[in-house]
Amino acid sequence: MSFAVLSIAALLLLGVVAAVASYFQGGNDEIAVGHDCSTCTSADDGSCKLHCLIEEKRKNEELKG
Repeated sequence: MSFAVLSIAALLLLGVVAAVASYFQGGNDEIAVGHDCSTCTSADDGSCKLHCLIEEKRKNEELKG
């Protein structure tokens, strides 16, 4: 029983330490959208190619109309 209580207390303490570290962490967590499709890193799953095709279609529609 004491092992379970000690484990739960350790997890709670770890959560408090993580919360404090996250609070005091500086920096910009803004997600930057947009990339060069020729340097895509997710070529294996195909998601980058799909995104690039959608962007190309959107650009072509903007040029036409």
